[in-house]
Amino acid sequence: MGVILSTVAFCLFGFALGGIPTSHLIASRHHVDLHKSGSGNLGATNMSRTLGWRLGVLVGVLDLLKGVLPSLLALLFFALPTPGLLFVGMLTILGHIHTPYLPTHRGGKGVATGAGVIAVLFPSAILFGLVLFFSVALISRYISVASMTTYLLLIPYYLFRALALGLAPEYDKLAFLVMLSLVIIAAHKENITRLMHHTEPKFSFSSQKEDE
Repeated sequence: MGVILSTVAFCLFGFALGGIPTSHLIASRHHVDLHKSGSGNLGATNMSRTLGWRLGVLVGVLDLLKGVLPSLLALLFFALPTPGLLFVGMLTILGHIHTPYLPTHRGGKGVATGAGVIAVLFPSAILFGLVLFFSVALISRYISVASMTTYLLLIPYYLFRALALGLAPEYDKLAFLVMLSLVIIAAHKENITRLMHHTEPKFSFSSQKEDE
């Protein structure tokens, strides 16, 4: 199978897998429509707020694995070149955000699935991302702010790490990180509006009232 054909096949696989609305499927088993509950978002936090933190964690883990699997398979078994892997990762995230399996095409916001892609394509950024995400979340108590901040700061992190190691940045990877940060911010447009109007719920360990 040629590189181009393999890339296209994995992009389609990534979009299809990423688009599986895990939270919707799990909530439906409990006779709950997440689009009509809480924030209406098919994400782990809305699941936590609606049906409890255990199911919220389960959804987060499954969404993360959706991001890992297509890129990891393409890397390990087909050795796709970097541009191909980046396309596969981006299509997987877009599939999660714009799920093809529901009439509304409204999925999650790409944060957990994006983290799965980052874990495969930028493994050195995992610790940095986790520390930054939880630090911002604990300080601001806004999961949306923590998510957007983390993805934005992955860009200077990548550039600084390359400089520190005496390496030239790979511009396709840099372009991917810039595009990914824009995708994540666009997915949070409703959160941004609420933040501007001071109506965004803050994260609470007890109630987990945050739209993510």
